[in-house]
Amino acid sequence: MMMMGIPPERRRSPLRLARPVAVLLGVLTLGLSAQAQAQEGGGGQYKLGLLVDAGAPHGVGVSAVVKPTPWLRLQAGPTTNSLSFGLRGGVSVLPLQTFISPSINAEAGHYFGSDYNDVIDWLGRTPGPATAGIRDVAYDYVGGSLGLEVGAANRFNFFLHLGLSYVALNVKDPTPLLQDATNDDSVTAGPLHVRATIPSVKLGFIFYFF
Repeated sequence: MMMMGIPPERRRSPLRLARPVAVLLGVLTLGLSAQAQAQEGGGGQYKLGLLVDAGAPHGVGVSAVVKPTPWLRLQAGPTTNSLSFGLRGGVSVLPLQTFISPSINAEAGHYFGSDYNDVIDWLGRTPGPATAGIRDVAYDYVGGSLGLEVGAANRFNFFLHLGLSYVALNVKDPTPLLQDATNDDSVTAGPLHVRATIPSVKLGFIFYFF
């Protein structure tokens, strides 16, 4: 008589069931990890920070930074060109929320009156009556630039900006300069206003506190 064998008990069934569970847990773990990393590097998390930069022609500046949205950055603070002190304010647009991102930047500032005779001294000449007109020089500027931001969505942000600045410089009493240039003591003049568009470059970093 033929007897059919009884199939052996499937002892590996629990193991086979554990494999998809382990895969599912692994996927969930990776998903939560990616979400945590995205939140850690997300531009929306960091809203207040400090900006430090240096460049030409407007010198060194320190600004408070406010980032109301991931793509918009506002900054304002004091500046110095080693001869005078000033104030500035600016806005930056960050179109891409990536680690390396371009930026579109605009800035306006004012430097208070200062004695620019020091420039003559630096050039190896002695300030005299002819340079009296640059003892109280102030200027305003408006600039626009394109930038490269590294770590734009992170706590630490490094940047390089290249652009143009429109400068409006005011000399209250240019008479001594004009008399020296024309060799005519009878020449007189009122306040002199000089306008120029010049290249600008800026290198700096931002650190977000929270």
